[in-house]
Amino acid sequence: MNGNERAILSKGAPLDVVEQEYEKLTEEELIGLNTVLGAFRTFRGDRRKHIAYVSMPITTGKRYYEVLADNKVNNPKELMEKKGPDALWKLVMQPNIKKGIAFADRLGTKRDLLFIAPSVFEAKKWRWTQEAYMSLWYRVIAEMAGCLFMMDGWEYSTGGVKEFLFSMILQWKSIRWHNVGEIARNNGWKNFFPDMSYERKKAELKAMWNIRVFSARGNEIDLYNGLAKIVWAISELKSARFDYKPLAEVAECFTNFLLATTPSMSDAFGCDGFLEIRESLSSLCYA
Repeated sequence: MNGNERAILSKGAPLDVVEQEYEKLTEEELIGLNTVLGAFRTFRGDRRKHIAYVSMPITTGKRYYEVLADNKVNNPKELMEKKGPDALWKLVMQPNIKKGIAFADRLGTKRDLLFIAPSVFEAKKWRWTQEAYMSLWYRVIAEMAGCLFMMDGWEYSTGGVKEFLFSMILQWKSIRWHNVGEIARNNGWKNFFPDMSYERKKAELKAMWNIRVFSARGNEIDLYNGLAKIVWAISELKSARFDYKPLAEVAECFTNFLLATTPSMSDAFGCDGFLEIRESLSSLCYA
């Protein structure tokens, strides 16, 4: 790891999103997380060839912003004051869940893969927070999924943006054998590697690098085009006067990590195009 990587990683900025979500978990949530991961880990062999993860909005996404706009409100609190305490569930979450499950089921009829539909799983009885769910899905994506399928409008979903960019961290080999220890200490790469041999860990890392991301129509989404969609969505939210900064900050956080650990990235995309996207993200974050 070179000096620039150490300087950026030591600030805790790049994977703060992953780390902070994990660090917020209660002892009960950690027990539940390990229990669920243990169930997933009962699948042995080359899991990634047979498993795909479906990224679907649940609490946010395009429907969320459309509902806010239709009701002339700016946030969930205002929505519930106007339409009742169950408004977010009835108008956003429940339709999102139904549509996401139906999408995963359709994929299952067309492709010889097992599709993980995260909206099927709920841990209300365990009183899981959103951070607990995301901590689970980061680890499932890293350990289980050979590919992701993104529902249309994923770029408006906070969870969708996190899952896409996290997959890009894996794909772009930002996590390597020589830096995984430092990343684990500084950036929340915790509980991704259960007890396994040195050779098995190396094989797992190589398998992570091969993850691929597809649109709902099956077209592959690379980092450059994915970031461009995210920037466009954030710009639209800003123009509509919604609170766009949390989404912009998540995107910048992951992008900083990718740039810090993958110095050749700008060359791969062409410096001008990639830097233009990064500058757009920065300007949206600090406007």
